[in-house]
Amino acid sequence: MAFLGSLGTAAWALSVVLQVCLLGLLVYRRNFLRFPVFTAYIVAAILQGAYFVYLYYFSHWDKAALSEAAWSVQGLVTLMRVAAIMELCHHVFIRYPGIRTMIFRALAICVLVVATLAFAFGQRALSLKLLYADRAVGLSLASAIVLLFLFARYYHVQPREPLQSMSIGFFLYSCFVVLNDSILEVFLYTYGALWNFLGLLSFTASLLLWCAVLRHAYEEWPTPPELLPAGIYHDVSSEVNLRLKLLDERLSRFLKRNRT
Repeated sequence: MAFLGSLGTAAWALSVVLQVCLLGLLVYRRNFLRFPVFTAYIVAAILQGAYFVYLYYFSHWDKAALSEAAWSVQGLVTLMRVAAIMELCHHVFIRYPGIRTMIFRALAICVLVVATLAFAFGQRALSLKLLYADRAVGLSLASAIVLLFLFARYYHVQPREPLQSMSIGFFLYSCFVVLNDSILEVFLYTYGALWNFLGLLSFTASLLLWCAVLRHAYEEWPTPPELLPAGIYHDVSSEVNLRLKLLDERLSRFLKRNRT
């Protein structure tokens, strides 16, 4: 792609190859059945790349129109990223529907509020408003992943692979989105090409991590080993498990009352 230069073109091509490979792994290992939303996110990223090729090679729009069109599609892909992270939350707390639903609602409200505020209070062009919203969503997602794992660790809920590696990939990419967008805001006219290149590299790193962990099939979660006799293990973990179960039941009752 001419707007990136030769080095950027190579990074973009590598990113596309890895996206297609990851999609192939998801289908071949049948992990798309376990992670349908994540699979849809990868498909959306591939379609986004194809749309960018059309915009920069075949369209005749001016620079401002190109930027707004590109950022609009980026917004849709970002929403797919939010949904994919919610899917990981679902698997981590699959045995606790009340907690899972509360996490979904909290994350959705947080992302919506911060994105709306960032967009509304941006005082510049539409593309920069979308930049502010993208950065705010990235910060929200990175924070949510950290809080999710701290919450899971406190209640001794151990996320199994590939959930840990997939979450780390989203966390690293979200952190880099925040950093990259912040620098772009300051050096808008001199940092654009480098911003595209570094963004591709960060996404490529996450793709490599996802490809590595999803090269195996995860049709069923393995049962954790019983390191201690059942009675001893129950005595050690009963208090923590009871607190988590009570919290889940309270949240479930609260949500049911709200629906009625």
